[in-house]
Amino acid sequence: MPTWPNQLYIDGTWVDGAEGRTWTVVNPANGSTLAEVALASPADVDRAVRAARQAFDEGPWPRLDPLERGRMLFRLSEKIRAKIDELALTDTLNVGKPIRDTTGFDIPCAADLFESYAGLPDKIAGKCYGTLPDNVTMQFREPMGVIAAIVPWNFPLTNAAIKLAPILACGNTVVLKPSEVSPLSALMLAELAHEVGIPAGVLNVIHGTGAEAGSALVSHPSIDKITFTGRHQTGVQMLEAAKIGMKGVMLELGGKTPSLVFPDAPIDHVVNGVITGIFYNLGQVCVAGSRLLVHEDLHDDLLERIVAKVQNLRQGDPTDPSNHLGCLATPQHLATVDQFVEGAKHEGARCVQTGKRSSDPRNCFYPPTIFDRVTSQMKIAREEVFGPVLSVLTFRNEEEAVRLANDCDFGLMANLWTADGTRALRIARHLKAGRVAINGGGALRPNVPVFGYKLSGIGAELGYEEAAHEYMNSKAVIYSLGTEKSPWPE
Repeated sequence: MPTWPNQLYIDGTWVDGAEGRTWTVVNPANGSTLAEVALASPADVDRAVRAARQAFDEGPWPRLDPLERGRMLFRLSEKIRAKIDELALTDTLNVGKPIRDTTGFDIPCAADLFESYAGLPDKIAGKCYGTLPDNVTMQFREPMGVIAAIVPWNFPLTNAAIKLAPILACGNTVVLKPSEVSPLSALMLAELAHEVGIPAGVLNVIHGTGAEAGSALVSHPSIDKITFTGRHQTGVQMLEAAKIGMKGVMLELGGKTPSLVFPDAPIDHVVNGVITGIFYNLGQVCVAGSRLLVHEDLHDDLLERIVAKVQNLRQGDPTDPSNHLGCLATPQHLATVDQFVEGAKHEGARCVQTGKRSSDPRNCFYPPTIFDRVTSQMKIAREEVFGPVLSVLTFRNEEEAVRLANDCDFGLMANLWTADGTRALRIARHLKAGRVAINGGGALRPNVPVFGYKLSGIGAELGYEEAAHEYMNSKAVIYSLGTEKSPWPE
């Protein structure tokens, strides 16, 4: 069993919360207690922000040779790889993710993110604008300042790395607030950052509730930008908080990903892609393919194949590498998913796949569930369930497929399956989504930005040029070469 820090990491030291309160971190697979961690109050948040402010205004990090900053991030990636087993088990125990997933994707991805962004600091460049012959106009890029980073519980360490790698590469300081549900791997990451020599105050990790610590963090006057991943309802609160001091905001707010399947699609590939897209991590993924839009000629065959394969998925103890599926992260979230399922039945959707629920209230296992005969007006087809629930809709032609796909308030990602490359690109141009995967290939890569349409967010997550835009300020410098000055007001 890994050992976890249980204090707040502020200004390079481990400290208890000012009010001495703690939070119980629970294993959702069996209800057992994993740890008691310090709970941050507004006073702790203020201390963390002040530390980050001082580290930015007076410390070495923004002024460090970019190559040295990159070397520290690379060493951090190596530390993560050396601790892969402990970090993977931590996230598995903390949120019920299968160990095969945390070992195979989550922790390696976090290491990849830091390694990739380790190469960015000395590549950031401004521009020189050709203007008048007697002046030179330059754009300088400079670190933005103190960033408030708030991440959800579905990919604890990966989400932290998605925020921290570009923020730190760009020379900023940061206060990270992981979800109160899943703080353990973020605290372990702070330990590793300390070991590689990242200066005091550059990275601060506070644990607390969104209502208390989160609100105090985003409304703090010394924060320069808020970057948040989570529910769109909370994103609205971030926009309100940003009014204080006119902070910048980057929001990734989830989605309702459609998967459009045409008759010429490679059906075996589609079956695997659809199942992975919605049931990986039990659908607790912002880009989960929760809406299957299939051509009516292919509907019966595809649905039969999907159901047959889903019935062979193994669900159970997340620490058992033979299991495909673990459990949901909290009893509260399980209740929310169940409300969506019962609501779909009430609205007339036909449940064609589910499983037996555990009667033990201490665990959060929920079976993969599929609804057929769903219409685009049903709640289950419009709102983000964030659980293992697939909605199946049919279309007759290309125009109807695009209309159904876009008939949603979200636009984070879309999947498209067809052997016709011209059709694929034509439809991709009409889909209102920040990312479109054609015949698969939607894996997270550090160099590929994540955009959001509509309620799915503001700004771009990841990417290199995009990271510099999101986490750096730009300044125009006009250098006059002329010897004669303007005669005005003479």
